[in-house]
Amino acid sequence: MRALWGKAPFQYELRELPTPKPGIGQVLVRIGACGICGTDLHMQRAMNRDWTPLGHELAGVVEQVGQGVTLVQTGDRVIVENNTGCGVCDACKNGESRYCRNISSFMNDQAGFGDYLCVAETSVQKYRDLTPRQAALAEPLTVAIDVALRADIPLNAEVAVWGAGPIGIMACKIAKLRGARRVFLVGSPRQNTRNQFRMELAHEFGADVTIGGDEDVAAALRRFTRDGIDRALVTAPPPVIPGALRACRFGGIIALIGLEEQSGQTIPLDINAFHFQKLQLRASHAIPNHFFPIALDLLARRVVDADKLITHTFSLDEYLKAFSLASNPNERVGKVTIEP
Repeated sequence: MRALWGKAPFQYELRELPTPKPGIGQVLVRIGACGICGTDLHMQRAMNRDWTPLGHELAGVVEQVGQGVTLVQTGDRVIVENNTGCGVCDACKNGESRYCRNISSFMNDQAGFGDYLCVAETSVQKYRDLTPRQAALAEPLTVAIDVALRADIPLNAEVAVWGAGPIGIMACKIAKLRGARRVFLVGSPRQNTRNQFRMELAHEFGADVTIGGDEDVAAALRRFTRDGIDRALVTAPPPVIPGALRACRFGGIIALIGLEEQSGQTIPLDINAFHFQKLQLRASHAIPNHFFPIALDLLARRVVDADKLITHTFSLDEYLKAFSLASNPNERVGKVTIEP
């Protein structure tokens, strides 16, 4: 079987590996589609210092089941969770599985960009009424759901989303579903073809107003709102957080899912302003995975239209073209998927 491994900066190996055999409680999944995530691109730019398997947004078909498997059977169409809580630790037993630390993951030694992978049966979720590429969008959609829920968006709230990637675009839709009065999408300060296309696309996913990241965003948002925004969803790199704080009203909440290479890990924070404005900054970090049943339902009912967001699909042998396109700022590209 084939599996794609990568190493920064933008090095790839399509490896030939033995097809794994499912053990007790495990299933072998034949991969149907896997999406290229912004995290994959971050890893290929600077984050991974050693060879690592690539790809974690995937859907496929159960090819083989191991002994004791009862939740699925051969032929079932499934998505695969990349990180699954144990269900038995104190956090899980206390109803706080989002804080589970005993997580099982295939990402350490198996690639979503490949032919097969082997996981616990508890890490798969059956789906219907979707193609594999549409179902593969469920994983980033769960991330958008998680960051919106962490922000606790109230009815009729003014909400701003930082970041015009697929997660930010889908977060606009989730914010509207949660009852937002208006949604503002803040794009990248780099004005290029990709960012412009994604800003246009955001309007189809619920954004009422789009703002270029090169503007004084806090001032622009305060012109639109009386006292500032109620909630900020940050799916962009962390350096935008100070601007999001300045844009918030008294008592505003900022939820964060954005990542950056090491140069963007530290940000300045006016702690007095943060304190006296009674602001909150909440980390989302959607691991272990949650909300797949909701995400799959939203996709199946076309509440979130996967076909609008997925603009390009390649075969596994075309992985260089796929990654080149996904990282090219001069292309009208939304989501890129690879289908083995």
